[in-house]
Amino acid sequence: MWTILEFKAKISQKSPFLNGLKGPRRAKRTSTNVLLLATAVLLWPHTLPAQHTPPTREEVEAFAERAASEQYVGKEVRLPDRIFNELVAGIPADYPFCHPEDRNMLVAHQILLSSSLLGGLAIKGGGGCFCSVTGNCAFWIYQLKNGKYRLVLSRGSVQTFGFLKSQTHGYPDLVTWSHGSATMSPARLFRFDGNRYVASGGWDVEFEYLGDDGQIVKPDEPRITSHFTSKDQIPKQVKP
Repeated sequence: MWTILEFKAKISQKSPFLNGLKGPRRAKRTSTNVLLLATAVLLWPHTLPAQHTPPTREEVEAFAERAASEQYVGKEVRLPDRIFNELVAGIPADYPFCHPEDRNMLVAHQILLSSSLLGGLAIKGGGGCFCSVTGNCAFWIYQLKNGKYRLVLSRGSVQTFGFLKSQTHGYPDLVTWSHGSATMSPARLFRFDGNRYVASGGWDVEFEYLGDDGQIVKPDEPRITSHFTSKDQIPKQVKP
């Protein structure tokens, strides 16, 4: 840890003449000390994100229920040609069940930062080009900034997605759900960090599971298994 420099005033008992000669020297030393202090502050590494106690099981269960009921997608719109061409550029022309010229294989939804401010597009693949037989598809988020789109999230294995009312750095929090198996669906939370959407925790929704005795358990309510860590926080609920 760097040491804070202390500036101490010294009272001299010498003649005014000698004090006058020392004045410029003291000013020079003071300026040097200030420069060293400023340099130390600028070069000191940024602190790591604060650690928190991971959310409790009850908190994660409540959030999972809230996310499922609150999630929404924006208005469906035509995908801009530049983004469409960018996403289909890597598809082989002879790929089975895939027609790169078919615009219906990519569905775009608006991301609204407010009632009238467009913040970007959420794009989900469809058909044989971007989806597996289980229904999981490729997924992208493009941010609209200064009139240009840029990629801020790219994911595979997304079956459904939805935005929440809560926002981080001005962009709505995002939850994706995937098809894990016939009885399990993983959910993941993504939050905007000012530059990109980053993973911020998740949970599994299990409709059936093996009990401690090896028997299949079919609970009245799905079992929620948390994957939140000490670095993750559940978004606060936005009241109407």
